[in-house]
Parts: sequence; structure tokens; C-alpha cells
Amino acid sequence: MYASAFELYRIGPGPSSSYTVGPQRAALRFVHELAADGLFPMTTRIEAELYGGLAFNGREHGSDKAIVAGLNGLAPERCDSAALASSVTRVEAERWLLLDGRHRIRFEPAQDVRLVVDRSLAFDGNAVRFLARNTRGDILASRLYFSTGSGAVLAEEDAGAAPQMPRIPYPYATADELLEVCRTHAKRIPDLVRANECALHSPGEVRAGLLLVAQAMGSAVERGLTTEGVLPGGARRTAPSWADALLATDGLPPQRCAVYATAVAEENAAGGRVVAAPSSGAAGPVAALLQHWRDSGSLQQDDRAIDFLLAGAAVGGLLRCAGVTQVGCQGEVGVAAAMAAAGYATVLGASNAQILHAAERALEPHLGLACDPAGGRIQDPCIERNALAATRAYHAAEAAVRAPVARVGLDMLARSVVAAGRAMTTRPKSTSIGGLAVNVVEC
Repeated sequence: MYASAFELYRIGPGPSSSYTVGPQRAALRFVHELAADGLFPMTTRIEAELYGGLAFNGREHGSDKAIVAGLNGLAPERCDSAALASSVTRVEAERWLLLDGRHRIRFEPAQDVRLVVDRSLAFDGNAVRFLARNTRGDILASRLYFSTGSGAVLAEEDAGAAPQMPRIPYPYATADELLEVCRTHAKRIPDLVRANECALHSPGEVRAGLLLVAQAMGSAVERGLTTEGVLPGGARRTAPSWADALLATDGLPPQRCAVYATAVAEENAAGGRVVAAPSSGAAGPVAALLQHWRDSGSLQQDDRAIDFLLAGAAVGGLLRCAGVTQVGCQGEVGVAAAMAAAGYATVLGASNAQILHAAERALEPHLGLACDPAGGRIQDPCIERNALAATRAYHAAEAAVRAPVARVGLDMLARSVVAAGRAMTTRPKSTSIGGLAVNVVEC
């Protein structure tokens, strides 16, 4: 199934696409559905119940704050940690909120947002149920939503439905199919993806949307490089001091990419506004390599930045079709590295085969990488993995453009990544029953 670039690049607050952006989108969707059903005038109270990973890890990732912001009508694209915090602080102090910014109801986050840790639900563990009640306490509406990753939200009634295939002129589901379609129609990868996107949105919307994504990425890099302080959990930010050291020593391009990725990852960990690519926890590599290329001062930067993002979306989309994005850090940080390498190879003038070869080289070192953040926070080892992935992506792209006949084995590698993910579905991942917690216990 084709994944649009705007499904792969989502702007929103950190630290998690699944635990922060997803619940906020769910709350916003619930409010809009209440309004569409004409239930606003009768609604006097809202309750939210968090299940699965949202219940166990929601406090560390600001799921409760994101839900309050969503009920207030704040969209993730316009939010950061400060907006979420101010929204919750006001509601906690006044004990009421404005649904969609216009209908006042009584609301106490400590009581009305509940973490349900003794029950789980079918379909997906990351779920939130909203209940709307009237003055007598009767339930006016009950909706269940699943946060399925990358900021996407699925309603309960949609969970069993067959996905609808978007109507696009150039469909593909694998790297081999993408190369063949490009050969048949004599198109470069970014041009082919642009044509598909223009079948879903107007050309102006595609251009404006991708430029907004590029701008948000650049802003995240800049904030991460200039903001000192301590991250949630107590770790100090390192990107500003590393950036100063780079300026003093005229660091090499891979070092610069690593610092940029660190800046974005630290900004995400602090709840800042980042671009999930393909997730918030892996937002660093694509933003880092795009910023490094922009530092070169190349001409027609806007058009080439769009090409960068479109090529990255092509790789991210076909890897998502293969199921790679649901298999731990190899499927998040690894895919982010592959997307970044594909985009960077594109602006270096790579051929279609070289673009996919760059993605393959960047993904391969992440094979078998488990997702096991210490303390449940997207910081350690997540920030370091973003930096390493950016460096690998840079080297992969540089090597790929020098390959006279690029071998493309991305489809076989994707199958291997998925198989490795299935093998680690239990103990090796903190999102399951093990990971570091098997041997390291924090009391």
C-alpha cells in the first residue's frame, strides 16, 4: 500500500509519535466527532482511559498533557512542550477546559485521565478511550482509538476494515517495483513520488507542505544547537557544546551530521516541535543530512530540498509496506537512516539505483537492533543512535554515488529486518517483557 510523504513526515511535539502525538490526535478527533454529532451543548464532562503502552509509559511521554491539549483543540503541528505544559497548567489550576477552544466543561486531569494497567485491549496495546457525559453522568458518547505509530490514529470501528488503496498513477510496493516503474516511465524517484503526491493533493499543497516540513526540520536543528539545559530525567543537553567544538576545529561532515542529529533528538526528548521521520524518536537523521546539505549553499535549495524529502519518502514508504517500521529501533532509527541516505544521495545527483543502494547501505548496520530505552524515556540510547544513524547515512550516500553499477538488495534486507523483529518480540525489547529491565532494575 502506498504511503504518502505526509504520512511519513508528521510535525508535532516530542518525545514520542505513539505516546504523545497519537493521543493528542485522538483527543482532537474525538472533539471533532462530538461537534459533528451535535453533542457539544449536552457535554459537561470528558473522561480518558489509557491502555497498554500508553498506560505504562504515558506519564514519561506526556500522554496526559497531549490529551488535554487535544481536547482544547490544539493540533500537534502547532504545539511544543511549552504549549502542552501551559495548557495543562491552566486546566489544573482552573479545573475546566474549553472543548475545541469554544465549549467550557469541568475537567481535572488527575481524575479524568486514568491509566488502566490491569486490562489490555485487542488490536493494539496503545489505546485511549474517551467518554463524554451529561449533567446526570449519563454517557453521551464512547470512542476507542489506537495509536498505531508515527502519530497515526485508528478508530475501533476502522480496526477490522480493509485499508483503502489510494489512487495514484505510479504504484509500487517494493524497491524492485519502484526501479521498474521508474525505468518504464523514464522518471527519477523524486519526480515519480511527486506525481503520486499530486494525485492526492494539489501541486501547491504538495510544495507548501514539504517546504513546511523542511522548515520545521531546520528550526528543530537550530533550537537544539542553541538551547542549553537539562532534559527530563536529569541528563544535560550536549549538542550546543559539541557545536561550539565543531566551529573551533572545523569538523568533518559526518561529525556535523552527528551533532545536528543529536540536536534534534535532544529537542525531541525535551518535548520540542520536531518532524517524525518516520517517528519522533528517530527524527534526527533526515533533519541532520538535510541541514548539512543546506549548509553548502547550493542553488535552488527549495526545489532540491523537496527532492530530498520525496526520495526519503519513497524509501520510507516501501519499507513501511514491508512491515519494517514495527520492529524496534532497527525499524525506526534504521529506516530513518535509510530515508536520510536516499535523500542525500538524491541531491548529490545519484541515479535511481544508487539512491536505493544508499538506503540499503544505511539500513543494514541496524539489522537486529532492539528498542530498549532506559527508564522508559526516549533519550538513552535513543539520542546516541540518532547521531550514529546520521553518520552512517552520510557515509552510505557518499559511497553509493561512487558505485558505477549499484547493486540493489533493499527488498531482501527488508525481509531480513522483519524476520529479526519477529524473533525479538518478547524478551529483547522493553516494550515487551524484557530488555535492560531483565538485568538492570531501577528502584
